[in-house]
Amino acid sequence: MSNSEPVLLVSRHNQPRGSCQRGRMQRQRLIHRASYVVVRDLAGRVCVQQRAEDKHFYPGRWDLAAGGVMRPNETVPQNLSRELFEEVGVQRHFSRWLWFFFANPQHQVWGALASVVVCPDAVSLSEEVVAIDWLPARTALTLTDATPDTRHALSLLLSSSC
Repeated sequence: MSNSEPVLLVSRHNQPRGSCQRGRMQRQRLIHRASYVVVRDLAGRVCVQQRAEDKHFYPGRWDLAAGGVMRPNETVPQNLSRELFEEVGVQRHFSRWLWFFFANPQHQVWGALASVVVCPDAVSLSEEVVAIDWLPARTALTLTDATPDTRHALSLLLSSSC
């Protein structure tokens, strides 16, 4: 992914309103869509992924969900599936997700939240992920260097039936 990658922009009410390059979206803190897939094993542990140091956004921090920004002509199921495969090598198709809004001083995002249960052996590293660990969900939420948006997504998942 690069700073020139096109990103779907949306309104505060999650309505599509064009696109721009990732770098501009980040600099101007524009509202966009992204996917968040919480990966769990049968024991209920969460797969946490350490982001590569060359990532522009939250480098080296821990993601509590696989995911990423949505492209302008991509559907939600396509984005969820693509990001899950790109980050941890798991192929799944999605028909259910939960929308949530997250904002902090770094970004504003409408997130599509889903989850999958996998065998830990099915998960693999990618260029975007430098380490993987499996933690109880409540322990994952206490990681001080977790990305705030994925912490929020995991908290929502734990309180919902998604």
